[in-house]
Amino acid sequence: MKFEIDSQTLEDLNILGKYKTNSIFSLFNKTVTRRGELLLERFFLNPYTDASLINEQSSKFSLFQTHNLTFPFSGEEMSRVEHYLESSDHKNILISFLHSSKRKLLQLIARDKEYGILEEGFSATVDFLKRIQVHITDMGNNPAVKSNPYYESVKKIFSILENRRLAWIFSLDKDEPITFLRFALYDHKVRYTLSDSLNKLLELMYEMDVMAAVSGVGKERGFHYAAACESGPASYIELKGVGHPAISNAVTNDLAIGNKLNVFFLTGANMAGKSTLMKSFGVSVYLAHMGFPVPARSMNFTVLQGLYTSINVPDDLSMGYSHFYAEVVRVKKIATAAASGKKFAIIFDELFKGTNVKDAYDATVTITDSFSKIKECIFIISTHIMEAGVTLRDSNNHMQFQYLPTVLDGNVPRYTYTLQQGISDERHGMRIVNNEKIIEIIKENT
Repeated sequence: MKFEIDSQTLEDLNILGKYKTNSIFSLFNKTVTRRGELLLERFFLNPYTDASLINEQSSKFSLFQTHNLTFPFSGEEMSRVEHYLESSDHKNILISFLHSSKRKLLQLIARDKEYGILEEGFSATVDFLKRIQVHITDMGNNPAVKSNPYYESVKKIFSILENRRLAWIFSLDKDEPITFLRFALYDHKVRYTLSDSLNKLLELMYEMDVMAAVSGVGKERGFHYAAACESGPASYIELKGVGHPAISNAVTNDLAIGNKLNVFFLTGANMAGKSTLMKSFGVSVYLAHMGFPVPARSMNFTVLQGLYTSINVPDDLSMGYSHFYAEVVRVKKIATAAASGKKFAIIFDELFKGTNVKDAYDATVTITDSFSKIKECIFIISTHIMEAGVTLRDSNNHMQFQYLPTVLDGNVPRYTYTLQQGISDERHGMRIVNNEKIIEIIKENT
């Protein structure tokens, strides 16, 4: 079953995008090889919905992170090998020999570089195979690797390297010159006879590249791995010490949502950190379902079937939608998904910002109360309309209420970004306006 997520959610959480500033993909994209990067993209596009697969994947990454396992090649070294193996030769050895003879002749009479490039590629490939043999032997002798799911990949690499058709490569002396006839034979073996095995080996190396890259980021950032369990009647997520991965030294918080309290109602003044906290939660949910390290001290969760957010809903001029109507359309789409019986994590940041306070209050209370009855889903809903929180607290026992406080240093607001139980009653908007001396600026110019 595919993990459900739409483009709006991916955009809200800034998940994808190699070149996007602070995207979650760019954060983890420390791969050495281009094919490793493509494999990383496939991971990002296909989160799991099976607890055993999630835990197996996180176990692999954790192995690399805990035991400092690395990818033993540079991007330049891998590129030379890839370029050599991709220029496959003719399957007929005689025709292949004639091609090599032509290249050698052109090198001698016209200083053509093609034959020399082949020699360099062959030499790089032999060195590549010998170094893999040493590296994978060290990994295979590590007891932690043997007891880890990644050992299946190690065994596949061993199986390829131990193929008797490759034995001659490991006996080659790099300082011993190779005659033209022998080189033509070796070159044909590597680029044609052994091409299927070596391409499979490269795929396994791209996997190792991703493992080393992702775990390296996890170690550098102090991320940890989530523990997934199969879904029960109700969904549950517990995060301790969660912060946003794109913020250095981020203030962290603890959240536990689900079971009987499946709606987390968040209040606080503008700029208090509500959106950042909700994005931190959403990013963690997404990474956890990939088996990736999450920006938290710990995380336990029941597996969900998807994630939806409504954080930065744009108006749609092409459809004639105002900002408010675009919000309504977005809420309708998410409500339809939530009512399907599937298990989702759902995030609403400031419901109905595009309408007047009275309508926003009424809609927030009514829709939040209705969502709380959908036990299969988990909701985080924020608002700066504190009265909506008070009404819901007095009438609904399926919700928890927390807020992000504002502390005044004289007339200057300071934000702690640390959750507290309850509903905020802080209103400092005019204080901020006055601090910026907007009225004085207008008066001076009129």
